Amino acid sequence: MPRLPPSVRTLIERVFSIDLRTLALFRALLGAVTFVDLCNRALELRTFYTDLGVMPRDWMLQFNGLWRISLYSANGETWFVSLLFAVEMLAALALMLGYRARVAAVLLFVLHGSLLNRDQMVLLGADILIECLLFWSMFLPVAARWSIDATLSERKPAPANPHLSWASAGLLLQVMSVYFFSALLKSGVEWRNGTAVDYALQIDGYATPIGVWLRGFYPLTQVLTYFVWWLEMLGPILVLSPLFNRPLRFTTMLLLMAMHIGFLFCLSLGPFPFVSLTSLTTLIGGWAWDALDRRTQRSEAKQGAQPLRIFYDRDCGFCLKSCLLMQTFLILPRVQIAPAQDNARAKALLEANYSWVIIDHDDHAYLKWPAFVQLLKRSPLFFWLGFLLQGGWAVRPGNAVYDFVGRHRGAFGSMSAALLPFHNRRLEAGRLAQALAAVAVFAVFAWNLCTLNVLLKPQYAALVRPFYATLTPPFRVLRIDQLWDMFAPFPSKEDGWFVIPGELFDGSQVDVYHPERDGISYDKPEYVSREFPNIRWHKYMERIWSAEFSANRLYYGRYLCRSWNATHSGAKQLKTFRIIYMLELSVPHGETPHVEQRVLWNHECFGSKLPGGSAGP
Repeated sequence: MPRLPPSVRTLIERVFSIDLRTLALFRALLGAVTFVDLCNRALELRTFYTDLGVMPRDWMLQFNGLWRISLYSANGETWFVSLLFAVEMLAALALMLGYRARVAAVLLFVLHGSLLNRDQMVLLGADILIECLLFWSMFLPVAARWSIDATLSERKPAPANPHLSWASAGLLLQVMSVYFFSALLKSGVEWRNGTAVDYALQIDGYATPIGVWLRGFYPLTQVLTYFVWWLEMLGPILVLSPLFNRPLRFTTMLLLMAMHIGFLFCLSLGPFPFVSLTSLTTLIGGWAWDALDRRTQRSEAKQGAQPLRIFYDRDCGFCLKSCLLMQTFLILPRVQIAPAQDNARAKALLEANYSWVIIDHDDHAYLKWPAFVQLLKRSPLFFWLGFLLQGGWAVRPGNAVYDFVGRHRGAFGSMSAALLPFHNRRLEAGRLAQALAAVAVFAVFAWNLCTLNVLLKPQYAALVRPFYATLTPPFRVLRIDQLWDMFAPFPSKEDGWFVIPGELFDGSQVDVYHPERDGISYDKPEYVSREFPNIRWHKYMERIWSAEFSANRLYYGRYLCRSWNATHSGAKQLKTFRIIYMLELSVPHGETPHVEQRVLWNHECFGSKLPGGSAGP
């Protein structure tokens, strides 16, 4: 940020600064949710991301257009896609742990954007939000606290926890934009008359059993409709208010988190609630961390507990690093670390037992595995694990692991020297990065304003189009072309389920969508949301129904043929099938919906003959 008068800077810092400890928590959670999302995607890697799946690269290149760039376009084979997935997973883990965090954030941003562009038919709102959060992470000192980078840095850590920069302002504005612009785009009458939540819960493809149960409480869903809209509209204003900032921001954060937890129980939205909860942690003020630290110190003082002392072998190449990293990730800032050679008792124990030494406040010494358990028991995060592992059953295998590391400490030392060296890198972004972040703050805000052009009268919307056209190429290349239109302008009233009746070459009829079932049923499932293996399949099938993606039905048909016939032979192979959508339009509360069959696609797998030329029965 430029130099400002102290009073102005204080005001701006109150609104736009983020505590470095908060950034550390945000970094760890962002890396974790990205990693878990990648693991879930990997279950359908072949189906959604290779040329043998439902969206081969020729379809992707036709659909993406000029500005959608993806590394996945280079090769559509399983090994190549698996390699990109593996690299992205490692980058997510590196970000989570704060290992070369800036490089990890940049790499993750590029790879995640490529992944989103690979198959837009399974794209979720959470995917775009992750990409936007990664974008701002590249410009922030997310590894300045509780990270491998900070632990092994030879530079003194920044003494002050509040961090103010263009990037911190950009991240906070990004998080709040999701709610503010979503509220503005919720322009349908359903949000004004209190029926929007009821209609959202009528979307059987998303409603969980709790959501279905909640439909019976119509007055409550009316109240929730107004609560959601006003919270999304006023929440960002309260968060960015310089007056009463601490209570308003904390209260708003809790309300928004409660809203997402409600979504989590009532609607199957995939990773969206978890990504949103991650983004909202940026609102945790430094006062909360200070209060937690004071409470911990009072608790230790009340118990008469003194800091643990860890003694390591000075001649061990990686022992000091191990102790420092445990101190960081177990959150034990007051643990004292020193070479055993500097303490006569610790030196004697180390030489006699070939072990590190931990001495507690009662002057009791612990060695090998029991020493590690003591660290766990003192950790505010992992104390429960320490009590689970303190039993005698864990000592022998734990000591065996310790002894194995001790016997090979030369190899571990060489490895740590290569992968975990002490360094002198800056953890904060330089001036050029902050200049780019400043440009991005205004550009992202302008982009979100442009997304409101659907609310403008035609003559005013025409004035916005040139700005939108100018911003579109860079935003699409960076893959941060965001549109926060969740349940906007109103919840969809088109709902339904799929039935795919097929005929085998022996003339028998099968349910291709549910081959495990006997016969073909057109009846509505008890819970439609359970008809899909996961949220990606749900989103894909939802888009198969839409006219925009109708051309992809051919590829889905080919995929169904390949999948069925790979496990069946001869006359039991699939000959033809139809994709039928049982369309059910949502109706006002108390009315009975009408179901209509829509045939979306007819497909022949081999024509009239079995593969190999033999005639079908």
